[in-house]
Formats: sequence, C-alpha cells, structure tokens
Amino acid sequence: MKKSYGQHFLKDQSVIEKIIKSADLCSGDFVVEVGPGDGALTHQITCLIGPTSPTGLILIEADSDLLPNLRAQFISAQLIHADAAQVNIDEIVRDKPWIFISNLPYNSANAILMNMLTAQNPPERSVVMVQKEVGEKMLAKPGDMSLLSVAVQMYTNPTRVCTVKPGSFNPSPKVDSVVLRLDKKQVVENAEEIIGLAKIGFSSRRKQLHRNLADSGIAESQDIKSILESLGLSPTSRAQELSVEEWILLADSLTKLPK
Repeated sequence: MKKSYGQHFLKDQSVIEKIIKSADLCSGDFVVEVGPGDGALTHQITCLIGPTSPTGLILIEADSDLLPNLRAQFISAQLIHADAAQVNIDEIVRDKPWIFISNLPYNSANAILMNMLTAQNPPERSVVMVQKEVGEKMLAKPGDMSLLSVAVQMYTNPTRVCTVKPGSFNPSPKVDSVVLRLDKKQVVENAEEIIGLAKIGFSSRRKQLHRNLADSGIAESQDIKSILESLGLSPTSRAQELSVEEWILLADSLTKLPK
C-alpha cells in the first residue's frame, strides 16, 4: 500500500453490498474496475457477472505490488497495470457497453473519472466512491455549482448512494466518503467547448460572470448581460448560479453574436 496512490481499501461489507446493488449488475455484463486493491469489490462483481463472463472484467491497477495477488485471485479477468487517468479507455472497451466501478484513489479521483466519462464510448453507468467534499461538488445544484459540477453533470445524472465513514477503510482516511451513481446521458456535441467556457466563467468566483467572460475576450459585458437576461437569469449572475442546461444555452447564444 503506497501513500502516493491515495489508497484506502474498503473493508465494510455493508458498503460493498450497497455499491454492488447500485451498479445493477447482471450475468454477462462488461465491467471495468479501477483500483481493485485487495479485491474486496472484485469478488462481489465476479459473483454477479460470472467468473468467466463472455464479455469480461477488466481491472486497472497502478500499484505493481498488488498485481500478483489480483492475478492469482481473478485468473479470468484482464489485468492492466496502468494509471487509469492516462489510459485510452476506448482502446480497452472498444464498442461494448460497459459499467465502471471504482473506489477511486483520493489523489486522482477527478482525473480518472473524467477520463472515463469523456471517452468516445463512455460507461452506461458508473458507481464510484470519492471524498465526501468532492462528491458534494459533483451533486451540486445551481447556486453552489463548480467547474467539477458542470463537467460531471454535462455527461451524467449523478445521484447519491450512501455516505461512508472513515472506519470502513484500511487505513482509515481523515474524512468521510460518499458513493455516487452516475448514469450516462445524451451529451451535446460541443460539450468540451462548453466546459472550457465554464472554466473561464469560474476563473474568479467573486466576479460576476459577464466580467470573467469579457475579460477573456469572449464578448462584450453588455452583450453577455443581455444574453443572461434572455435566459431568465440576472445580468449580475455568477458562474456558480448556472445549471448545466443554462451553460449550454449561454454557449449557443454567444456563438450567434455578430463577429
């Protein structure tokens, strides 16, 4: 176990059961698990999809010390030694429908998750564990939105499964965790451009949105305020007040401004 990976192995069987139940696994499902660790979740996954599932189980693990034990326990799984934030997941899953399950390493949770969600063939659904503070950002509503909220909700509909206390892990982290289910949704073609726009909008949270966008040369302040009003928003809105749908409409309206 290496601190550099932010590893906290899940040992609470009741939490494992909640994760598995939320994933709605069936025999023959194709599952990718990142950070299987000592295999606590993996055992339950194989029980449901079948130890010799025709579609398969892929385990992505960055810690080389854990590979021999995983290889010995799950001989039918495809074991990949890699950083899940860097892998080309489309080369791994190809065109098969798949389910993503992970007790995400605290140090790289956001990067791993977004690598999965932005794939050409993203997971049909994901069940992930993250720090509670991070999970709350993913679930946030307008008024408390962040760039992470926009990014996750651009690609999925997130729901809370359960909160997990530090004692459920070995070693115990210093903070609570949360399990989320993320269901894939229809994504607009220019999703990454909209997230880029949101990144500019969140560049200075204290400033009003029109000012952040104008300062970056997106459009004139008055034009931006007029668009916000046309969307039923205050011209003095800040980035955290917009929903994903409003970011999509804002981006579309900005493209229609005269050059």
